Amino acid sequence: MNSVPDALEAGTILSDRYQVEYVLGLGGMGAVYLARDLQQNNFPVAVKEMRVQAGDQHIQRQAVEQFRQEAQFLSVLDHPNLVKVFDVFTQNGRYYLVMSYVQGKTLRELLKTQTEFFPLKTLLEWTVQLVDVLSYLHAQNPPILFRDVKPSNIIVDSENRLRLIDFGIARTLHPDEVTATFLQGMGSADYCPLEQYQGVGGTDQRSDIYSLGATLYHLLTLKVPPRAGELASENKKVPSPRMLNPSIEPALEDMVVNMMAVYKQDRYGSMTQVRAALQKVNRNLELRQERAAQSSVSRPRMAEGPPKAPSSKKSQSSTTYILAGLTAVMLFLMGWLITQMSGGGAKPTPSPKVGASAHPADK
Repeated sequence: MNSVPDALEAGTILSDRYQVEYVLGLGGMGAVYLARDLQQNNFPVAVKEMRVQAGDQHIQRQAVEQFRQEAQFLSVLDHPNLVKVFDVFTQNGRYYLVMSYVQGKTLRELLKTQTEFFPLKTLLEWTVQLVDVLSYLHAQNPPILFRDVKPSNIIVDSENRLRLIDFGIARTLHPDEVTATFLQGMGSADYCPLEQYQGVGGTDQRSDIYSLGATLYHLLTLKVPPRAGELASENKKVPSPRMLNPSIEPALEDMVVNMMAVYKQDRYGSMTQVRAALQKVNRNLELRQERAAQSSVSRPRMAEGPPKAPSSKKSQSSTTYILAGLTAVMLFLMGWLITQMSGGGAKPTPSPKVGASAHPADK
């Protein structure tokens, strides 16, 4: 029996093909199950279910349309940081998507248990992947806005690859079209840009940039970011991430603060600009690591044992000059001694003969 209320029983077979094993996740509009594809050697798949129980027919139709739109998006998109949809069907008034099963944890689950800051290298690798997949979505014709980038919608697999999940509120953006949606059910308030509130303004690519920036803020600081509405009401910018995590590169802080600008006209205009800023961050980090490596190599080591004879060319030259000088002095002294012994020098004063007297001898 399944312990989750109103969830499908383990062993339930959907569409005469997918056998439910257990619930992976449950939300207000449905659930996600791990199932086995009986037609593909029991290959594991994720089956996303949507239950529509709204009394308002308009809301129900809107929910169904969003679900179908998600299926349409994922069935035609092909990117390593997305999940692939294999099948779509309805059964007993419920709607189902069959997707690739990604074994891993969401960033939200990792944040719950993280007690130390994530390694900066890991965060930058994740950021590169997220910028890449959002750039891919925005480059579609028409552009696809994810509109719900947040830690719980990002899975990390065993190979450190990230996957965006839950396209429930994604939508296409036509050049002459802007969107305005209610916050409820249309993004998490902690990661939602101001323009996604009803009546504030239309969403566009910069809305995804804000949500990505807020997600990075949480990953860098381990603190939930302040809400855009609160910042706007107090006329403040997002607090400095480096105040919470001093190891953050200044260029990385500048990037995140720009992405989280309250008003979209103050943010980067596209993911292309975000990518350029991220490349600058990576270059700065590489330069800092190179300088640290050079400093450790050039730092003098403590002498071990008695000093050794000089081995450099300069020391050898100095020793040669000293020896040559000593040799010259010795040759000079030897020459002088030889000269003295051969009589070539000044004659000595003759000494008086033995027995001679200064006066004539007495007779």
